Amino acid sequence: MLAKMISDKLLGRKVLIILSKFLPPLFMDAMRDSPDAAVSIFESTQENPELIWNDAARESACSCVRNMTKQFFTDQQNNPDVCWKLPDDFSVSYDHVEDELSVGGVFLRIFIAQPGWVLRRPKEFLIALLEKLTKLLAKSESDGETLETVTTATVELLLAQPQLADHVPPLGHLPHLLQALAHQNAAICKSSMRLVHVIASSEVCVRAMAGLETVGPLREGIKVRPDMAGLACETLNRMFQRDQPELLAQALRVELVPHLLRLLEGLGLDAVANPASTKAQIVKTLKAMARSMQYGDQVNEILSRSTVWAAYRDQKHDLFISETSRGGYLTGPGVAGYLTAGTAANVVPSTPPPIDHEASDVQG
Repeated sequence: MLAKMISDKLLGRKVLIILSKFLPPLFMDAMRDSPDAAVSIFESTQENPELIWNDAARESACSCVRNMTKQFFTDQQNNPDVCWKLPDDFSVSYDHVEDELSVGGVFLRIFIAQPGWVLRRPKEFLIALLEKLTKLLAKSESDGETLETVTTATVELLLAQPQLADHVPPLGHLPHLLQALAHQNAAICKSSMRLVHVIASSEVCVRAMAGLETVGPLREGIKVRPDMAGLACETLNRMFQRDQPELLAQALRVELVPHLLRLLEGLGLDAVANPASTKAQIVKTLKAMARSMQYGDQVNEILSRSTVWAAYRDQKHDLFISETSRGGYLTGPGVAGYLTAGTAANVVPSTPPPIDHEASDVQG
């Protein structure tokens, strides 16, 4: 019945809003797609990125409806003309998820553990994450734990579903991410570096970054977080492999080539976990820059004056580079995440409910 009500063109939206105050949003989608699945989920125990549902949650929903029904029945006894109306600020309190960080209807702790989970609305989840991140990055002193969790969830989402990165530039959050690269707060700088690193694999994102100040903030970020130099150099390598002249112009303007040569010499790599891999990324980056049709001659001129470059330019460095990205792997179902069979719970009584004699007397 509820499935038919929320599908009604005239009143469906209103019913949906009312139901969302009683149940997590996943149930409404399940009702529309498969009422049987919705019932099965309600009667089972679930713990996945989009739903944490157990006996306590089920009892909270049921007891709330029972109490509301009894109260309305009492009101009807006192005034037969009374109309039921849900308070505007009403919502069922689910204590079992109070400590869970949720963004866009997804529990981040569980999603990070299961990044391949097939989300119902991955793009909407990405939008919610980026909006949350933009607010956190705008603060001078962000909650470090929350920032780390939201950043990790965003990175894991983009690694599991790389095609989503193409949606980042049109959403308008890219300038904020790039500005945060040079932030003096170490946690904010690290967060933005991780995000820019993963979206640099997208050609759409790199083209968009070419039209924004990207190289300068990234160079400054290496100063703020020298331990992230390896990740920053891999990001630069990914960007310059796309052969965007605007990025090369930025690099020459901020004297990136001399800075990379100093890193290649080993100056400033003390905090890096894998200096050999970082140097390999630097060599690949410089070679990509030197191949530029428009700015390659200027890059080669700088490199030709470097003794350290002469020692590295002809060496093979592929063995030193470890692949940091990974493809998405499925840890959830192959269809919408709510179509799962959780642990069944015996919530259907084996006997019919007792007759409410008091109610029968009143009706009589």
